[in-house]
Amino acid sequence: MKTESRPSIYQFHDPILFLNEWFIYLKKLKTQFTINDLAKKSEISPANLSLILSRKRPLTEKSFQKMINLIHLDSTEKKYLNHLRIIDQSENSELRMEALNQIVKICKNKSLNSNDYKVFEYLTKWYYVAIFEMFNLDQMQLDPNWIQKKLIKKISLLEIEQCIEFLKVHGYVTQNKNGKWQQVEAHMDCRDGIFKLSLGEFHRQMLNLASYSIDAVKREDRFIMGQTMALSKEDFMKVKEIVESAILQINEVNKNTKKRTEIYQIEIATFPLAFENLEKDQDE
Repeated sequence: MKTESRPSIYQFHDPILFLNEWFIYLKKLKTQFTINDLAKKSEISPANLSLILSRKRPLTEKSFQKMINLIHLDSTEKKYLNHLRIIDQSENSELRMEALNQIVKICKNKSLNSNDYKVFEYLTKWYYVAIFEMFNLDQMQLDPNWIQKKLIKKISLLEIEQCIEFLKVHGYVTQNKNGKWQQVEAHMDCRDGIFKLSLGEFHRQMLNLASYSIDAVKREDRFIMGQTMALSKEDFMKVKEIVESAILQINEVNKNTKKRTEIYQIEIATFPLAFENLEKDQDE
């Protein structure tokens, strides 16, 4: 008899996808398990449960609590699934980030070596990104005191040491044949899945640093410029194309630079201050 592979919840970012896969597994493992029976025991109507599993209704806190003790998960798996649910359903960014933090803690405790969690830790501490880029500096010194003096906003020596260890252990930097530590090129795609939240946190921290730089950095060493305008959605798309083209040109400057002495964050933001239909846009 073929043994069905048990789906690991820790490989999922989508709570509904997991539940569908998990229920298929339970049906094969436990012949007495049915969706109708689950609906009856949890006091969720079969129609409502079907709509939840087909993504036509949200998995609310109330529905989650009714079913969670009936689907044969251990305590940690239940917590993990609830964190996925919060990330998927909540509109509160602080709650979603806290849930993501808890997911990362669970995976660390279980020694799960996922690239997603490394990217999360990397992007949610602005100085990890800054120190990583410092490995490109002409006069880079792998000395926490030297690094601390260079950063725009001071952090502790311990935080710097932890960052360096993280970059080494997870392969962000490596030693060349001469013993010099250097960057390892890696592409990080956080646009999909729950870890796009980490990219949002990264931009939030960088925009806060942009505000901080207004008072902390001399005007000739920074460039902050903005313009408020009335546009149509169609013209906004044209603006996006212009910005994307500018980013490509800036990347060419970076590729061809011969001298690297500072670390700059190029952060371009375009966002609405007023909507044509605010209630509709917020609901979407």
